[in-house]
Amino acid sequence: MPSPRVVIAPIVTMDPVSPRAEALAVDGDRILAVGDVTSVRAACPPGTTEERLDAVIVPGLIDAHLHMQRGGLKALSVPAPGGYWDAASFCAEMLRTFHLDEWPAGSVPQPADRAAGLALIQPLLHALGITGVVDPAVTPAEMRAYQRAHADGALTMRVTAMPHPDPEDSPLTRLAGVGVATGFGDDLLRIGGIKVYFDGEGVKKQALLTTEWTPGSGDLGVQRISDDEFRSLAGFCARNGWSLGVHAVGGGAVAAVLRIFSEIDRVTPIRDLRWQLIHAYLEPSAESMALAARLGVIASLQPSIHWHNAEGLIGHLGERAVPADPIRSWLDAGVRVALGSDGPFFPFDPRRLMWQTRTRMVRGRAAPVAPEQAISGTEALAGYTTGAAFSAFAEDRLGMLRAGMLADWVALSTDPTTCTPEELLTTTVLRTVVGGRTVFTGETP
Repeated sequence: MPSPRVVIAPIVTMDPVSPRAEALAVDGDRILAVGDVTSVRAACPPGTTEERLDAVIVPGLIDAHLHMQRGGLKALSVPAPGGYWDAASFCAEMLRTFHLDEWPAGSVPQPADRAAGLALIQPLLHALGITGVVDPAVTPAEMRAYQRAHADGALTMRVTAMPHPDPEDSPLTRLAGVGVATGFGDDLLRIGGIKVYFDGEGVKKQALLTTEWTPGSGDLGVQRISDDEFRSLAGFCARNGWSLGVHAVGGGAVAAVLRIFSEIDRVTPIRDLRWQLIHAYLEPSAESMALAARLGVIASLQPSIHWHNAEGLIGHLGERAVPADPIRSWLDAGVRVALGSDGPFFPFDPRRLMWQTRTRMVRGRAAPVAPEQAISGTEALAGYTTGAAFSAFAEDRLGMLRAGMLADWVALSTDPTTCTPEELLTTTVLRTVVGGRTVFTGETP
């Protein structure tokens, strides 16, 4: 076992009891102590190695909605500029090729491809300060690849995998036959909630709204699963201990999902299952937000989608789309928010997405869109730490820096909670640590 060591630097712990610290001590994969330098030294054996960093330490960042294996395959199939990926070129090229699938049509990635993709993408994400992901809609092939990487010691990213049952393939029978549920696994690879799609994409005018997309058209959007099918699946999840994440973009979908959640909650309480509304960015009502808060439903939100699609949505809906992605309103309603990216198909650098949540700047516009929906630096960081950890049932070990928790942390060149939003865009990730092990050092944005 490695010896304890002390790191001295300004620390943003995200622990409400002690939000700031001067040092932390790490013993193995856990945090031994956090606090002022004197108390941290006192918690360690004499002669413990000390390191001073010219940096600000924050908890490891967790992307609450990132398709990591699909990103790895895309990193294999899209040529890297100059033949080599770094974090900056990978982010830029994924944005440029966002419309491309992760793998060439007509072929199927093999296990060796998936392994190579994971080996390629994990260091690139670590270079952005990401120590964990919630991977939504994981297929059986992806789950096997994660399990293989874990067994081979090749998994450096903490993964919460959300299975996606095929609605055409007896999903309840398959789920019941597995014999496990949300939470099965360990600190590196764990099964999360089931992922299901209630409506379609907003920019394609498929989001289910309560008001027509075009007046007089009768077009409210697309409902991809019937109320009865969804009620059956959600009831199964409640009875069998499964968390549930529902793709619900439009206000009509959000309201319908919550209505069914509420029906089920009257029979089988769902709060402890931490069910999620995923996306929930287009015309969610105040009534829906209040109901989500009452039920303990999490809002898993992706500011990347707003940055990328806001101009197109405003083109479709006019002023109705201006307040899209109302993170401020979700928070003010008392709903717990987890932030993610929907990468690799949308921008996934947490620094840029925290900047977006604070500025409400979007692609193609020179001025902020609905700036009243902006959130603070601390709230943005919470979305990537405490909020994301809670959504992954990991708040007892991840998301903050406290004695006894896993030693996942990131050293940044600036404090993301106090710097200006623009300074986030030039913030450097100096080191990324997962379980006390350095998985990245030295990248500049």
